[in-house]
Amino acid sequence: MSSLHNIIYDTYARRMHLFCQYPQLTELLGKQVFASRVRILAIGKAAWKMASMTALHLRQRDIPYDGYVLTRYGLSLGEIQNLEILEAGHPLPDENSIAHSGRIAAWLRSIPAGDDLVVLLSGGGSALFELLPPDMTLPQLIDAHKQLISSGSAIDEVNRKRMDTSAVKGGKALKLLACSKVHVFAVSDVPGNDPHVLASGPFTPPQKGRKQGDAWVFKSGSKKVFYHIVGDNASFTSELASDLKRQGFQVHLETGFQDRPATGFITKLKYMLERAHRPRYKLKRPFLQVLGGETPVKVKGSGSGGRCSHIALSMASALARYKDCALFCFATDGSDNLPGSGGAMVDSKSLKQLHRQGLGMTRVLRDCDSFTALRKIHHILPSPVLVTNVNDVFVLSVGYDFDNPLSGCDDSEPDIFGVIG
Repeated sequence: MSSLHNIIYDTYARRMHLFCQYPQLTELLGKQVFASRVRILAIGKAAWKMASMTALHLRQRDIPYDGYVLTRYGLSLGEIQNLEILEAGHPLPDENSIAHSGRIAAWLRSIPAGDDLVVLLSGGGSALFELLPPDMTLPQLIDAHKQLISSGSAIDEVNRKRMDTSAVKGGKALKLLACSKVHVFAVSDVPGNDPHVLASGPFTPPQKGRKQGDAWVFKSGSKKVFYHIVGDNASFTSELASDLKRQGFQVHLETGFQDRPATGFITKLKYMLERAHRPRYKLKRPFLQVLGGETPVKVKGSGSGGRCSHIALSMASALARYKDCALFCFATDGSDNLPGSGGAMVDSKSLKQLHRQGLGMTRVLRDCDSFTALRKIHHILPSPVLVTNVNDVFVLSVGYDFDNPLSGCDDSEPDIFGVIG
């Protein structure tokens, strides 16, 4: 990769490392008055790190705790004192999803009324935490999830539909509890950070909550749920944009959540490129445009790929028309539909490289085989060590020289374990 590519990837990896310390979670935990014993349930792709930090906080306060961590295969980073680590399938549920969720459900029923339950939610929870309704089998559930994922529907629509085929989603898990106080801390991967949609809302009652300080408060009978957001796509993209500015880049941040279908988002990126090269365009080149969201792809072929690689490959022809332009697409969960694929990049030179490999864009895109094509020209981005799940992040570079993008600026290699002010 060129100097530009290295700087942008390293800045992203550094921000990911810092984001995964979840400072807002630590701050909010410190504000809570807990019962004399706390039960922890962490579900999702960010579950292990969130649980590790929560357990450390409770030990420092001498509050006894126990519980479970349920995360995707490969995302556990070791043992956590007093917590049992469980792993299951994602993006599709599997036998372990059902078996582990059954154990957790039995444990939830056993929690005494006087204890507090701390629920740590993040994206991926919809597949990981699942109990079947009486009239459905696991193969039927898996098939229903496959159809939803490949439908091209937005994540909030997908999660709402998942509630209809679940015995725990849509607030149903709350009915298992005898305890009256539930604290939910969530890393959001849904537009608007809707507690009813995030991880399909297992502990969110159907009724509307009210805002109280930095939390939503929901009541369901004798139970009260305090719901906090501790990270989302907007906070990540904002922090990444600030990091890139400190590197010396001119950066423009689009604050809206990008949730239009991938075809519409690709059209938007192409228009940005074309407009940026007009003589009277208000933004002077060079600049970086930072965006974030989740742009669903309607899957038609049988190839290998994810949202990020599909969008990147779809932009190769447009980028080839301009000098010194590049697009970086990051999957913040470290898995762009394939383990180890942290996203993809393309630039002004990528189309020629693809043609030299004998790859035709029409066929590859029709077959949804973007990962295979971009891997052949080494344009798949590695996943950082720590990952979260706040959807996808996009950085469009317009006009920066690939080899010397920050002439006159300090473009030394960043220390990803350093502290950004």
